[in-house]
Amino acid sequence: MDEYFSGSRQEFDIAIAQYGTAFEKSAWKALQAIPYGTTRAYNEQAKMINNPNAVRAVARANGANKIAIIIPCHRVIGADGTMTGYGGKIWRKEWLLRHERKFLSR
Repeated sequence: MDEYFSGSRQEFDIAIAQYGTAFEKSAWKALQAIPYGTTRAYNEQAKMINNPNAVRAVARANGANKIAIIIPCHRVIGADGTMTGYGGKIWRKEWLLRHERKFLSR
């Protein structure tokens, strides 16, 4: 985590045990495919798992994610660009995105 917060790590390639439904695991895998410092809307994430009508289910799966940052649910925003639905509080989601964008410009 020190590497992430210092900006030297943008991806995590560690083995993790994920406990959830098959749908949740597919949603979490899609989260890991969202590039560092970028965002996707919930409907885009639903399309990533070939289930474009499952926007609410994707949001619920993101909410069930217990490994924030490593599985970066903070990178998912509302379709209109608003910061929505983050269990760690919206201010923290905004901070994480600003943090990542800061290191992208270096």
